[in-house]
Amino acid sequence: MKLSMSSDAKTKIAAVMGPNQRLLLSFDDGVGPFSNVGYCSLDTSFDLIIVDKDALTPDYDAMIDSDLGPVAVKGYSKTYMSEHMQLTENTTFHTLQLTGDSEQLDPNVQIRVMSGSTAE
Repeated sequence: MKLSMSSDAKTKIAAVMGPNQRLLLSFDDGVGPFSNVGYCSLDTSFDLIIVDKDALTPDYDAMIDSDLGPVAVKGYSKTYMSEHMQLTENTTFHTLQLTGDSEQLDPNVQIRVMSGSTAE
């Protein structure tokens, strides 16, 4: 499984990510400290969470490859992902969108920087 990122997406992430931090691709299902709410609908929602390298993230028990190195995910959330995913900028709305092999997975991926358990 691979997450490719456009240069615009990498620039957006690099603007808020420090050298001692790492990425999580979080499926927002209400599980774990970074998930706000679970959804009871057909929609899927993902966030990019930036955490300190030493942050405890036991719910994120699997890794996927990306253009910026390994990205931690909840292992069971791979069910909702594609083998080849792309993170690109929607130039109209200046948001990040996550697409898979043949579908749009999330049209509005938020980047959230977390320090401990609070957002910066």
